[in-house]
Amino acid sequence: MVRTVLGGVLLIGLGAALMYVVTLDKSSSVTQADRSVAAGAAGQAAAARGFGVVARTGESQRTDLEQRVARLEARLAEEAVERRQLQQQYDALAAQVALRDDGHGDAAVATASAEGPATVETRADQSSDAAAVDYSKSAMERALAAAGLDAVTAANIKRRHDELAMNEMYLRDQAAREHWIDTPRFADEMAALDAQRTSVRSDIGDEAYDRYLYALGQPNRVRVDDVMLQSPAAQAGLQTGDMIVRYGDARIFAPDELVAQTRDGTAGETVQLEIIRNGERLQVDVPRGPLGLRIAATQDTPPAS
Repeated sequence: MVRTVLGGVLLIGLGAALMYVVTLDKSSSVTQADRSVAAGAAGQAAAARGFGVVARTGESQRTDLEQRVARLEARLAEEAVERRQLQQQYDALAAQVALRDDGHGDAAVATASAEGPATVETRADQSSDAAAVDYSKSAMERALAAAGLDAVTAANIKRRHDELAMNEMYLRDQAAREHWIDTPRFADEMAALDAQRTSVRSDIGDEAYDRYLYALGQPNRVRVDDVMLQSPAAQAGLQTGDMIVRYGDARIFAPDELVAQTRDGTAGETVQLEIIRNGERLQVDVPRGPLGLRIAATQDTPPAS
């Protein structure tokens, strides 16, 4: 009887233990599942937050790139306008160079006897009757005709200068294409071309050259803009507004020519300066060297031939 009771109690205990184990196992499974679900949800949330950051960063980068592209496009447009303006200026200068001699008429970069900058004044075409201009002739030929040369001589001078100008263009083009423009070969070939050059001034003489410059609308006079106190020019009696037309034996048409003459010869030697003051020609003596003037390139009607 006692054995039977003990056996029943033991069986009941074993059953309870088994039920606890089963219940504990199920609880653990549920807890792990809940944790997995929670972890997955947290990961998705983090991923969502990360995606949002990436999305915002990508959008910001696109905006920045678009702004940079817009700025670059605007700058390219500005540079295109600048290039067109420079090309127009280059074309205008090239046209002027083609009409001028080999540099004697250039006053744009002249200095005032090493004491100050010179300015440049230009004027319009001197033709009073535009309808009478013969546009079948080049500007150079028309200016040479105005200087008193006959049509055949004017055409020959233009042809000679044009041939040399074209030869120089071809030389520069070939040297640039073949990459020897900065070599001794290029310098030698340019020197050979320069040796063939003659200036319009040397071709037609000073008096005709004066009329030639005037007909082209280019400066042909050097005007005194300022006389420095206690300077050689002041002591010689030069005045503002005087036109300097001759220094010693040299006829003067541009400020750089006057500067070159003051630096030539022996410093301090007496040189006769010819000026025009109020339409009257005067001669004054000055020592060779800096005059103490500020000068400008300008135009004046040449004397009648």
